[in-house]
Amino acid sequence: MINNTTNKTPLRWEIGLALLLKIILLTGLWFLLFRWQGRPAVKPDIAAHFALPTQAPIYPSTKEIHYDRR
Repeated sequence: MINNTTNKTPLRWEIGLALLLKIILLTGLWFLLFRWQGRPAVKPDIAAHFALPTQAPIYPSTKEIHYDRR
């Protein structure tokens, strides 16, 4: 039989402590990434963010192309 007198802390306490530490670290990481960033003064306009640009197309339309048929 194995003598287990040297291990004073039960395994379930070690697992519980490890899970608690993990939750604390993940909460801190979440605050670092999402909550402590500089927030804009006004709420951003999502529709304007995903809108297509209003500039002229890169390639001209087929009606504007005139080939020289000599």
